[in-house]
Amino acid sequence: MAPDPVLDRLEAAFSKQRARLLETHAGRWALFVQPRDRRRKPEFVGCFDDEHQACEVGYRSTIGRRFLIKEVLEKDRVVSVPLAVPADHL
Repeated sequence: MAPDPVLDRLEAAFSKQRARLLETHAGRWALFVQPRDRRRKPEFVGCFDDEHQACEVGYRSTIGRRFLIKEVLEKDRVVSVPLAVPADHL
């Protein structure tokens, strides 16, 4: 898979702020948005109680821009889904 510079910048912005976010928003969902001017740093929009709220705000407020939603945890969770599992068995 080819590198994705926008996603890399969003991930880096989250990583830079992870420690600060853990102090006040542990377990919540952070929303970062790539500005229209890609030379600028990604913007931290806020934290939400669940990923659905964060996603709704992301879609509503970032039309035409990419965004990242991540749970504020010390270490990212890894989810593995085998390719051979039918969708109706998940």
